[in-house]
Parts: sequence; structure tokens; C-alpha cells
Amino acid sequence: MYARILLIVFTSSAIAQNLNTFGIGLSSHWLYSKETELFNYTLSEGSSFGVLTHFWTTGDPAIDESVFSYYIDGESVPSIQFVTYMLVGAGFNDQTTPWGTKWIGKGAKYGGWYNNFRVPFQRSIRITGKLPAIKNNRKMIWIILRGTENLPTNFYGFQLPSNARLVLHKIENQTFHPISWVPLVDIPSGQGLLFAHTLAVMSGNLNFLEGCYHAYTKYQDEFPGLIVSTGTEDYFDSAFYFNAGQYHNEISGYTHYKELSNNVYEWSAYRIHDLDPIFFTNGFRFHWRNGDVIDENGYKCILNQGGSIVGAPTQSIVTSYTWTYIW
Repeated sequence: MYARILLIVFTSSAIAQNLNTFGIGLSSHWLYSKETELFNYTLSEGSSFGVLTHFWTTGDPAIDESVFSYYIDGESVPSIQFVTYMLVGAGFNDQTTPWGTKWIGKGAKYGGWYNNFRVPFQRSIRITGKLPAIKNNRKMIWIILRGTENLPTNFYGFQLPSNARLVLHKIENQTFHPISWVPLVDIPSGQGLLFAHTLAVMSGNLNFLEGCYHAYTKYQDEFPGLIVSTGTEDYFDSAFYFNAGQYHNEISGYTHYKELSNNVYEWSAYRIHDLDPIFFTNGFRFHWRNGDVIDENGYKCILNQGGSIVGAPTQSIVTSYTWTYIW
């Protein structure tokens, strides 16, 4: 009897929420150098919100470097725009495969990129794709997009408000001097949470990994704010310059490493905060440092200026994708 009551309650709740799944699967479709619409969806009458739940694509190698854009609720400028390899947290178009978590991964030797980040919208979502600038001809793409109306998003005890928005904050191929601060997120007002972050760095050595992460959960908070990690590898759940090698774990991964012939190093990693979201209540800043310094007692992460530089970090070329929910 008890089980029957639970089933009735659950079924009634699901019906009341009017869970309506939508989506599209395009086979042997063409993508062009001009931005092309791939999917456009408007909420059904009576639905209060929708959430995109799945992105998957494969095809010509040019697809790996193509730009995909999400226009939320009639935006003229997309709040989410990405290339597939950074969407799954693998910098420098790293083709290591197969690997995957519940959120991101790559399941095929060629293509097979997927992402399950929840992308809420209040009225409509429009998704486009565009070949990289160096590709002038059309290229073939396979793509699957899927979502559900009125589907709540829960993170282990916290449910996103129905008006939440997922926003992608990007830094793309910007050069930063040693010990300079890299502003990953800058949100002057509002509330929300940090959900995910990918960092890809090209540098003259690995001393950039000394850099600490700092979160300012109120925009006006003073340095050092919340010290999120005491070094870069700490933030990605490793230690000592990732001395155990590359990995792809459920909430963190070390996805790319390559030493180029001219003594330049490529490196990337991802971190998902679904288990430990970092909430902000009045704006938000999220900073990483290209290398770091210690004070006179040997402590790191507590000096904004001055101090002794750890190692000999060089200029670094940084690409970063940081995802926040705001409401």
C-alpha cells in the first residue's frame, strides 16, 4: 500500500509539471562558413520554462573547431558560444578518447563530443553552427540536441530557481605576464553559483601551475576573498604538478599535456562544481594567477603584490571557459 501511494504521488507530480521533451537529430547535415541555424524551439503554451539537457556532435574534423552558439530568449548576441573541445574541457583540440563523465566527454576516435550541462530558458532557444574561418567549403555534421520543458535542475540538495540562466564567460588566446591576475569571471551584481571551469594554457614552463584561485562571492570583497586553491593543480584535485599523469574524473580532469619542440608547453584541465557549488550573493569575481608569490614566511596565496616569485613563470597564452548560473 505504501509503495502504491508513493507511485501515485510521483506520477501526479510528474503530470502536473507537464514534462515535455523536445529536440532534434540531424544526420548528414551541412555546416557552412556562414552561421547556420541548427535548431529553434519555443516553449509550449502553459509551460513556464525549458532546459536543454544534451548536446552531441560528430562529423568532418572541421566540426571540432566550429563555433556553436546558443541564443536564449531572443538574444541578439549569444550568452553561450563555444567550440566543442573546450565545451568538454579538453584544450587544444585534444583527441584523447574514449572518456566521459555524466556531464562531458568524447566517445569516438573522430568526433563524438557530448555535453549535458543544463541550459535553462524562459521562452525560446535558438542554436546555430559556423565552420572555422579557415574552412570555406561546407562540411558534414551529425548533431543531436535535446531538452525538456518544466524540468527542474538539482545539485545535491539545491534546486535552481526557474528563472536561472547559464552564462559562459570566456577568455580566448589572451597573453598574460608572469604573476598577473587573470579575470575569469566578472559579474558586478546579482546572485548565482559557479558551476564549471576549464583552463587551457600555453607557456614557457610549468611554473604557471603555482597560481592560486580566488573567488569573491560578494563583488566588493577585498583580496584574498575565498582562497579556492593553493595552486592550480590543487583546484583540479591533483598535486605536485600533476605528477600522476592525465586523468578524466567525474568532477575534475587533466585533459591535455604537450611539450612542443621550442620549449613551449600546452596544458588543460576541467573542474565541475555540481557537488560543491560556489554561491555568490551580490556579484561575483573569479580570478586565477599566472604563477604566484610567497611572503617572508613562505606562505602562498595571501599577497596581492610584492613577495618572492615561486619558480620562473613566463608569459602565458590563456583560454578559459567558466560557466555560472545567475538569477
